[in-house]
Amino acid sequence: MMLSVRLLLDFIAVALVVLCLAYWWLGNLPHEVFGTSLFALVIVHNVFNRRWYSKVGRNFGDSARLLSAVTVACLATTMTIMLVSSALISRDLFPFLSLDGGFAVREVHMFAAYWLLMILAIHLGTRWTVVMNVFRSTFGIETRSITRRVFLRLVTFVVAAWGVQSTIEMGFGSKLMLTYTLDMWDFNESTVAFFINYGAIVCLYAAITHYALLFIRRRNAAENLAFNASSHPRRATSRDGAS
Repeated sequence: MMLSVRLLLDFIAVALVVLCLAYWWLGNLPHEVFGTSLFALVIVHNVFNRRWYSKVGRNFGDSARLLSAVTVACLATTMTIMLVSSALISRDLFPFLSLDGGFAVREVHMFAAYWLLMILAIHLGTRWTVVMNVFRSTFGIETRSITRRVFLRLVTFVVAAWGVQSTIEMGFGSKLMLTYTLDMWDFNESTVAFFINYGAIVCLYAAITHYALLFIRRRNAAENLAFNASSHPRRATSRDGAS
């Protein structure tokens, strides 16, 4: 139950970040409310995961655990930048902290926001096996199905392909590089497409992370198997003879 709650908090965090990116649709006050809610959610999330920090130094030999630790460190850094910069440019919730003008601070704030979305997508990718296990447990799926696996991978491929297109359409790469652009999403034309595109971008980088880790684990398992076979040739030969 607690694991399901922690994963739910991850997805809510992603949703809040995407909502905050829709600044020109929401306006300043809702943007600051959603941003403040995100910081509160991060505090709650850390309370739920406080035991993880006591184990962070263990099993760094595992690629998923190492990437997860690096991702959490990047999240902490990015959220700190977001917190400080948001307080300095606040106009509605914390106007007594804001700076006059603050153009450079706004640029840093937007830059950190896009990287926060990217890092959250990678974080979800490191946890995707856990997400699927919780999904199976929630819906009572106990048996494995090749048809279901093929269908889910096909859906993942389609969504990831959409994510590639959305990355280009939304100028996501330029925004990660802090490249100044005048391209703004026209919310009068379509609002739903904005959220679908960013959802596809999150799915793309989560999928890349998940399958990259899966490839590394399988390669490491194959290398360990080959090493054990070369280190104990007699044992391997006896097993082959017994079979």
